[in-house]
Amino acid sequence: MTETTSEQHEPAAESARPAGAASDGGPVEPHERREGAGQRQPAEPDATGTADVPEPEAGPEHDAEAAPDTETEPDAEAGDQTEAAPATPPEEPDPDPDSEGGRLGTRVRGQLRTFALAAAGVALSAVVAAVVSAYLDIWSASEPPPGAPRITAASEVWWDLLNDHHLVRAAPGATYEKKPLLMGDAQDTLAQIVTEGGVDAGMMRIRLILTNLTRTPATITSVRARIERTHPVPAGPLYYCGGPQGTADVSRVTLDLTLPERPAMEQDGHEQPQAQYPSTKVQVAAQGDPAYFDVAVQAGTAAGPTALAYEFVLDIGYTQGSRQQHLIVDASGRPFVLAQGIETWTEAFRCNDTGWSTPGGAG
Repeated sequence: MTETTSEQHEPAAESARPAGAASDGGPVEPHERREGAGQRQPAEPDATGTADVPEPEAGPEHDAEAAPDTETEPDAEAGDQTEAAPATPPEEPDPDPDSEGGRLGTRVRGQLRTFALAAAGVALSAVVAAVVSAYLDIWSASEPPPGAPRITAASEVWWDLLNDHHLVRAAPGATYEKKPLLMGDAQDTLAQIVTEGGVDAGMMRIRLILTNLTRTPATITSVRARIERTHPVPAGPLYYCGGPQGTADVSRVTLDLTLPERPAMEQDGHEQPQAQYPSTKVQVAAQGDPAYFDVAVQAGTAAGPTALAYEFVLDIGYTQGSRQQHLIVDASGRPFVLAQGIETWTEAFRCNDTGWSTPGGAG
């Protein structure tokens, strides 16, 4: 192909000859005119009368025939490259996320992921609920959960006015004796006096309500008073209601705040101590049945400004199985308060049907 190109440029030099040189040789033959147009001249015959066969002329026809050869060479190279490529088929490109198919695929994948997470959450919730239910069932049938109380306690303060006096020391300057009974009830009036700065005195009853939370019964072993602090009593008037009526024997458990080191004692109907409480086995029922115990707390008597008021809690000892334990009972989160009483009831105002009688009335 390079030779053909060089042969195309050689006749250009011959065309530079003067036009008159061609007329010396006679009329111009057609093939000579072609030579002037850039064609090769035929070879002259030799002595034998033969002439060289002219080589194929380079022209547009030859270039057209040669062009396919030149175009097929890159195809051959591309074929070699195709044969050398790996046999695995090329991966299809992911759909365009902005196209409708891409958006649909993304939405379907998101829904499947949501369904999978929801199913996993439902399964996990079912497992947790089953574990918690089994855990609570086990503990409710046997023992309370770790750290929970094994016994709970509540308390109520009350007075048996058929057998006891309810005495209150009022705050200084009180004039309740000049007013009718609150709601017509002496007990409500005494409670109002305490709320407004007074203090219960002499003796009070505390009802204990113990509830066992386990399957093992608890046995009460002792009841003691633990004094938190003392302070002087209010210096106001004294008011009281009740008093012994009849000769009924009342068995009671008593605590003396003036002897805090001594546990509760059992007394007969004549207020004589019999033995340390409990002298017989006292049990708290198993698993949820409340048990009630009454303890009468006494603070003794004192006159004038030397009287003291005691703030105290109850310390209950009990056993459950082989373990000795203690339970502290108070008045709804606060200590109980009881002041020392008086020696004679003639020093106090006594309740009647409408109000208060003057001191010195029958006791």
